[in-house]
Amino acid sequence: MIKVLHTSDWHLGRKLNGYDQCDAQERALQWIIDTVRDEHIDVVLICGDVYDTKRPGDQQMTMLDNVLTKLVSIERDGKPAVDVILIPGNHDSAPMLGYLSRLVTPNLHICASVEDVAQPVMIERGDERLAVYAFPYLYPSSARNPINRLMHESNPDLPEESTVDETTQSVTGAAIQLAARDLAMRRAQDSHLAAILMMHANVASRMRGKIGERLDNYSGGETEHAASESPFVIGTADAIPSEYFAGTGFDYLALGHIHKPQIVTIVGDGRLPQARYCGSLLAYDADDVKQSEPQEGNYRVVDIVTVENGKVTDIAERSVQSGQRRIVNIRGDLNEILGPDNAQYREDFVNIKGTYDPEEHKDPWGEVHAAFSSVLSYSVMPYGEEDQAAADGDAIRRNVDDPMDIMLSFVHDVTNGHRDANESERDVLGEALRRAQGIPQGETSDARVSDAEDKHTERSRKNTNAAE
Repeated sequence: MIKVLHTSDWHLGRKLNGYDQCDAQERALQWIIDTVRDEHIDVVLICGDVYDTKRPGDQQMTMLDNVLTKLVSIERDGKPAVDVILIPGNHDSAPMLGYLSRLVTPNLHICASVEDVAQPVMIERGDERLAVYAFPYLYPSSARNPINRLMHESNPDLPEESTVDETTQSVTGAAIQLAARDLAMRRAQDSHLAAILMMHANVASRMRGKIGERLDNYSGGETEHAASESPFVIGTADAIPSEYFAGTGFDYLALGHIHKPQIVTIVGDGRLPQARYCGSLLAYDADDVKQSEPQEGNYRVVDIVTVENGKVTDIAERSVQSGQRRIVNIRGDLNEILGPDNAQYREDFVNIKGTYDPEEHKDPWGEVHAAFSSVLSYSVMPYGEEDQAAADGDAIRRNVDDPMDIMLSFVHDVTNGHRDANESERDVLGEALRRAQGIPQGETSDARVSDAEDKHTERSRKNTNAAE
């Protein structure tokens, strides 16, 4: 038997709306170490975004160094007992993670090279064997040429003109094919070989269930992103269709990048993998937690995957014990918000939304700030104004349906409302939009761009008049 701990998106150094989370991260990492010891884990997977930035601070580098050192030092029967496999995510710098190579030990595997997508980390425990294919975050611009070279090396009969496009789907799809081809060759020699693919990517066609309960029997539900992921893309430019994994032979997909734990449904023929996002180590945004009952730790989990007789036989969740303060949504009249029913949340992270009587409350923000130690978001309006705010919100949501309007609004916002995009900037933005939408060079979508400019100009004029 081989037991695998699936983790991802540690984001060491990340703050929660400006509130430092290093203490909670330290507790979560120590809990991971304790869990590996107590549950006799054989392999720890860290599926990308171990850091929050490509230039982590000394404290974050020390945190990672310490946890990896402790994990790879765990012994059973006098021998190293735990393999740690880490891939960089889009928040990480692959070269920056190279400093970890100083921890010279055969059971620490930093898989940061595109060249190794078809070279698995081989794990053996007794008669059980496991191949772990580890993809770093694949940037199409830099991964395309290595992937093309690997494709032609693995298949000399491939026509020279056969190349992958510079898109996330094309590059990742080719990498999956390379790994699947290698796995098929290994299984021809060892039919009891189990296989895991770990990657940091946005895989489409997810299903969602309640965190803290087994997810196996949930159906339906749409893709659910966490606010802390900042997932703004035009269309599904970075989404990997789950169908890419059908028939590949993998037993489990250990995914990172999405911060909310959820299942990915793989549909197709042949040997279909079970696939999951375990989610982030902590909650990293005011909107990351939607559960109605606030809970310390904010419903973060890891997955323990059990491999027996060459296949996955069990997947179990464990709630991360970080001690992160609860994220609580408090709604209602300001008197109710400040009332005794909410006294239990005084030291938690709170999102406040409600209304108040301006005759009774002269400084509502001051009252809220005095009552709650950590306010993540605050929206309290005088009686009657919430209806207008809702109407304004609907108008904004209608406006952002047009990507060009979003871009023009961005220029207006980053100049603090001092100016709109000039003609040259509009040309650059329009061309960028056309390329993103796949409109051939030379063709235009001038009507859409012009319409967005007209709408943005009119909205700017109305905002200016209102301010006056």
